Amino acid sequence: MPVRTDHKACDLCYTRKKRCLIRPGAAACLRCQKLSLVCTASRQQPRAGRPPNRQLPGITKGSLGVFDLTLSRPARPLAESRDEYGSAHTRLATVSTIHYALPTPTSLPNNIDALSDIYLFGPTFAGDFHRALEYCCHQSPGLLDDIFRALESSLSWARLSLLPVEHVDIRSGALSAKKLHDTHISNVHDALGYLMLGQALAAFNSLIMPTGTASILRCSLAMVRPWYPDIARVQFFEPIAIAPIFWDIIWCLMHREVPIIKPVLSRKGVVDRVAGLCTTLLPILYDLCVFSSQQKDGLAHDDTLSQIENQIRAWKPGESGLARGNYSTFEILSMRTQATMYKAASLLLIHRLRYSLGTNDQFATDLANEILEARASFLGAAGPSAKLQHMAFPIFLALMEAESPVMSVWENSTCLRARPICMDGLVAFHEYVCDQRRMGFDGSLFDLVKSGPEFASFS
Repeated sequence: MPVRTDHKACDLCYTRKKRCLIRPGAAACLRCQKLSLVCTASRQQPRAGRPPNRQLPGITKGSLGVFDLTLSRPARPLAESRDEYGSAHTRLATVSTIHYALPTPTSLPNNIDALSDIYLFGPTFAGDFHRALEYCCHQSPGLLDDIFRALESSLSWARLSLLPVEHVDIRSGALSAKKLHDTHISNVHDALGYLMLGQALAAFNSLIMPTGTASILRCSLAMVRPWYPDIARVQFFEPIAIAPIFWDIIWCLMHREVPIIKPVLSRKGVVDRVAGLCTTLLPILYDLCVFSSQQKDGLAHDDTLSQIENQIRAWKPGESGLARGNYSTFEILSMRTQATMYKAASLLLIHRLRYSLGTNDQFATDLANEILEARASFLGAAGPSAKLQHMAFPIFLALMEAESPVMSVWENSTCLRARPICMDGLVAFHEYVCDQRRMGFDGSLFDLVKSGPEFASFS
C-alpha cells in the first residue's frame, strides 16, 4: 500500500525532526501507530516574515503554546462551533464544575475535587487551596473566569472523559493568555491573582498543547517577582505561591537555567499540595540550578557542588509538618514516597553534572533503582491501582538510566484518564535519549536535553 508524505507533519515527528509517513485513509502516522500514541498536529505554523518584537519576561525561546493563539491570530475553540461546546457545557454543569460565578464568588462548588484532585496530594489540602482561590476571585474579579472555564473543559476531557478533545475550550485559554500578556500589577493582591492565572494557564497548556508550558509559567513568575517577598510572608497564600515555583525549579534542573524566584519559607515544616514534604528541599534545589547554569558557562567551582550534595544528603523531610496537618494515611505515604524519590533524583542529577553518560553508570543505575523501588513499595502498600502523582521528574530521570518504557508507569502516575499532550514530549525525549545511548553517545545528558525534542518536566 502506498504511503503518503504530502501532509502536515504530526507533533511527534515534527519535534523529533523525522519524516511523517501516513498510509492513505489512516488516522495516525506510522510512527505514532508503532508507539500507540495519539497522532496530533495541533501546533501553530510560524507566521511569515520577521516576528514581532514582543519579548515577555521569563519567556524561553521557541513556541509559546497557547500564547501563540493570542499573539498571531484570533483564537477559536477546537469545537466546530461555540454552540456545540455550549451544549456540552450545559450537560457538564450538573456533574462537576470549576467555573466561578463572579463577581460574588462566596464559595466554591462542593464537587470541585472531581476536577482539581490532580493538583492535590489528597482532599486534606482542598480546603486551604479552595479558600485561597476564593480570595483571588474576590480580589481580582473577572481575572480567572476564562482560565477556569478553559480548565473545566480540558479536565472534563482528560480527567473525567465527559468531553471529546475536539470540544476543549481553546478560546477561553487564549483569552486568559491575552490577560497575562496585558498584565498590569499594582499591588500584592494583583500579583497573587496573576500568579494563579499563570499556573492555571500553564496547566491548561500542558494538557492540550505540545510546547510553551514552561514559557507561560516563567512569564507569570517574572511578572510577580517584585511582590513575591510580601506573598511569601503570608501562610494563607502558600497553596498558590509554592507550586509554580516548584514546577519552575524542576524545569530549570533539566535545562540548566536559573529559576525565576528563589523560594522563601516563612516557617518550618511547610507541606505543599504539590511539592509535599519536598517543599523544604526547594531552596537547596534552587542553588543546584544556579550551580548547573554557572557550570554550563564555565563559572562554577566543584567545591560548591560538593556542598550542595552534602546538604541534600543531610536533608530530611519535615515530619513536624505532617503532625500538624491531620493528613490521611494515603497522603502521608504519598508524600514520604515523593521525598525519597526526589532526594535520590537530586543526587542522580548531581552525578550527571559530574559524569557524562557511559561513565560511572553503576552508581547512576543504583540511584535509578532506588527511585523505582520506592515507587514499587508505594504500590505494594497502597495497592496496584493507586495513583502516585507529582513524581514525573524522579521517575523520568530513573527511566533514562534504566531504559524502561515511559508508558509503563503512566497509568499509576496520574488520575487523568486521557493522556495530556505534554506526555508525547516526554515519550519522544526518552526514546531519543535511549536511541542516542544505544548508538554510543558518551556526552552530557544535558546536551541531549538541548538537542532533543522539547518536553515539560514539571514535578
